Amino acid sequence: MFPYPSGEGIHVGHVYNYAIMDSYCRWMRFQGKEVFQPFGYDSFGLPAENYARKIGGDPREVTYNNIDNFRRQMEEMNTHFDELLITSDSSYYKWTQWIFLKLKEHGLAYKKFSPVNFCDSCETVLANEQVKDEHCDRCGSKVREKEMNQWFFKITDYTQRLIDGLDHIDYPESTRKQQRHWLENQRDWCVSRQRSWGCPIPIEGETDTLDTFVDSSFYTIRYCDPNNDEVICDKSKAKPVDVYVGGKEHACMHLIYARFITMFLYDIGVIDFEEPFKKVIHQGMITYNGIKMSKSKGNVVSPDEYDSDVIRCYLMFIGHYFDGGDWDDSNIKGIKRAFGKWSRWMEQEGDQEIDFSEFTKKIDGYVCSFKFNKVISTMMEFYNKNKGIKMNQKSRNEFKEIVNCFAPNFG
Repeated sequence: MFPYPSGEGIHVGHVYNYAIMDSYCRWMRFQGKEVFQPFGYDSFGLPAENYARKIGGDPREVTYNNIDNFRRQMEEMNTHFDELLITSDSSYYKWTQWIFLKLKEHGLAYKKFSPVNFCDSCETVLANEQVKDEHCDRCGSKVREKEMNQWFFKITDYTQRLIDGLDHIDYPESTRKQQRHWLENQRDWCVSRQRSWGCPIPIEGETDTLDTFVDSSFYTIRYCDPNNDEVICDKSKAKPVDVYVGGKEHACMHLIYARFITMFLYDIGVIDFEEPFKKVIHQGMITYNGIKMSKSKGNVVSPDEYDSDVIRCYLMFIGHYFDGGDWDDSNIKGIKRAFGKWSRWMEQEGDQEIDFSEFTKKIDGYVCSFKFNKVISTMMEFYNKNKGIKMNQKSRNEFKEIVNCFAPNFG
């Protein structure tokens, strides 16, 4: 899942997602697979607009400065993602508008007066999914009901299909359960937002913008053909995502909206698949002393303070990828020591050859089951078993190539 480019930049949660999945992709390439590893920025939205208001700046300028900072940090993280789109670029949001007009043309986008959720603090309407216990899930303020003339997408026409489709896709069972529950109460999706930093609704005289969840509902399809000015995506190039990784907080809103829009694009003949993501996994959460990291609690760990290989491998070692774990500076020293031992081993010249076949087979099994903690412990065990061997150049190269999948700067 692509990030929102906030002013705080990349945090440990981003590293846990992007750096570790970069290693997954590196390993797949090492195994001879062709890997497409795209990236972009979900750049419209309320936080940038609110921050710009606060400092008296321009939301566009704030957002694109943030993106520059994210790019720098992604480079320092040493990932191989291809940046292909930014949702606030006109070359992208014209397709957001195109989808809106196509939905309208097919009777699936309509405007009506209706009681809606309104957040006075954010000064905008919220979708039902964005209200948690009568409070805005963005700012925490109490939400009130207000009668307004708003645009809706008729997602209820797809409710049964969205439910039935859950039987044919590889999602975590908890996410399937949440989606089924949300779809026993589905209402049409209110997409009007009374904010300026968003995709303009392409209707004359309309001043509202579109919910940013519309922007993110088709970006993985656009990844397949990002420079095409003629169509949203050449049908022959469009493919569903094989592995889609992101937080479980997106179990309903984003994942349901993306499924709905993909089904619609399939129905009008734009693509030839109905589901956007073949497999969805949720990475775990990294905590600090058992507490969720947050700026307000002052317990956020900045990746800028650590070597990119060390933090990547430490986060792998912290626990099963689906479970996350608790940050502990004392344990990160163990990873540094392991790198030092491996480096010194690599510096010893010799003429002995090592058979890596069982080692790589074991690592492959752990990577494919997202047990990256076991990958690191297996490498430590392999070193302990073979440290007395003085490798020839061929074996040293092979060991370096394996380790580089998980620590790109090693050697």
